[in-house]
Amino acid sequence: MDTHSSLIIIDYAKCPPCSELICIGVCPVGIIEQDENQKPTIINFSSCTKCGVCINLCPAKAITLPQSKNK
Repeated sequence: MDTHSSLIIIDYAKCPPCSELICIGVCPVGIIEQDENQKPTIINFSSCTKCGVCINLCPAKAITLPQSKNK
């Protein structure tokens, strides 16, 4: 699991090698790229707008956005 940032988390245990890589194509700010293992990786955590598009469209539900406890 990628724990570098609290903005967005990709659970690689749930993320199979995906031929579509939908998350990469739908990110409006282009912060998700394919790594050498054919998996998505976040290249710029600080640019994430928390829009949730990648979360909603991931077929494996491997992407999450931790919720703040102070809403």
